[in-house]
Amino acid sequence: MFFTFDQNNSGGVFDIDTAAGISAYVIVEADTAEEANERAESIGLYFDGEGDCSCCGGRWSAQWSSDKGDEVPSIYGEPVQDYDFRYRWMDGDNPEAFVHFADGRVQGYGFDTKVLA
Repeated sequence: MFFTFDQNNSGGVFDIDTAAGISAYVIVEADTAEEANERAESIGLYFDGEGDCSCCGGRWSAQWSSDKGDEVPSIYGEPVQDYDFRYRWMDGDNPEAFVHFADGRVQGYGFDTKVLA
């Protein structure tokens, strides 16, 4: 199953780390929500909100244990390869979303091109 973490632009900015596969959306393949949270933390996401803007809230939220995920990588219920990235949150050609597959592959998806190497 695939679990989507969408980034709150806490403090008015997004954190991006293309080397780690972090962008506005981070999608993680895992068997359970708990495993997805663990994998997300190993990538560099955090759920304690420490250092985030007090008025905007935490940057990342953990999956609830009752979350079941999606059968395919998705953003708001739409498969990521079909998602309309009409809002360009990332600078330049940086991917808007990264999918972290269980086998270790990481794919970026962007505004103009759907799959980035």
